Amino acid sequence: MVKSILAVMTACLLCAPAVTQEQQARDYARAAAIAASKAHGSQQQVILEEPARSYFEWGAILNQQAEVVSVRDGSVADEMKLQMGDVIQSINQRPVAPQQLDDALTILASLEHNQSFSIVINRDGQMIELNGVARATVIPGWRLEVVNTLEEETPSIITDSACGRISVFFTPPVTNDLYPAFINSIDGENVRVKNPSFKLAVNDYKVGVHELIDEPSLRRGGGSAPEKLIELTIEPNKTYHIAAKFIREKRYQRFDAGYWEPVVWKVTEQTCQLD
Repeated sequence: MVKSILAVMTACLLCAPAVTQEQQARDYARAAAIAASKAHGSQQQVILEEPARSYFEWGAILNQQAEVVSVRDGSVADEMKLQMGDVIQSINQRPVAPQQLDDALTILASLEHNQSFSIVINRDGQMIELNGVARATVIPGWRLEVVNTLEEETPSIITDSACGRISVFFTPPVTNDLYPAFINSIDGENVRVKNPSFKLAVNDYKVGVHELIDEPSLRRGGGSAPEKLIELTIEPNKTYHIAAKFIREKRYQRFDAGYWEPVVWKVTEQTCQLD
C-alpha cells in the first residue's frame, strides 16, 4: 500500500500575512513530516510539538562589573538612553551586585510583552533612573502530526448518498482551553482506529470521545478513563471538528472526569458523498 503522509502544524505566524510565507510554512511542515515518517517508520502516528515561548532581549551588553559596554541601535536599551560606561545599580528596585549579575538580568529576561520596568544607573557619579517598556519576541507553539497509511473510514450502513463528517484531524486552539481528542465509538460501535475522520450518513449519532489533554495542572487518577459521549446531528456536506474542552475550575474533579467535556469547536463546509 502506498503510504500517504498528512501533517498539521498549529502555529501562529506573527506578522506573516503574505501567501509566500504561508506556503513556506507548509513546505517546512511537509519536509518535517517526511523526515519524521522516515525516522519513525514503524509507528502509525508520530507527534512532534513545542509550546509557545517568549523572550525579551534588552539590547545592552554588560561586563561582570555591571558596566554597559555596548548598546544596540534601535533596541529598548537604546530608547531608554542607556549609554556605554553606565553602571547598573538596580533593576525594578532589585539591587544588582557583580557576583549576582546573572540573577538580576533574569528579571529582564522574564518580562512580559509591554510590561514597564525601571533601572537605576550610575553615570559619572550621578544616580539616574531610566524607564522602559519590554518588547518581547514570541516564538509560537506548534504541533506536527504525521499519520501513515491514512484512509477515511465509513463505519455506518449506507442508505443515502448524502453525508457529513466527524473529525479530530485538525488541532484545536489551545488558547481557548481546547485540546486534541480521539473518537472511540459511534452509537456504541468501537471505532478506535488510527483514522481521524469518519463519513456518516445524515442522521443523529452518539459519539464516544477520549481526551488528549496536555495540561501541567491536571493530575489524572490511575486506570483507564471512560469515554464521554457527545450527541451530534449530522447535516449534509458539513464536517464537525471535535475537541476536548478543559474545564480549568474542575481540574481536581477526577471521579467522573469532570475536568473536561467533548465539544464541536468548528463546523466547516466540505462536499461529502458516501461511496
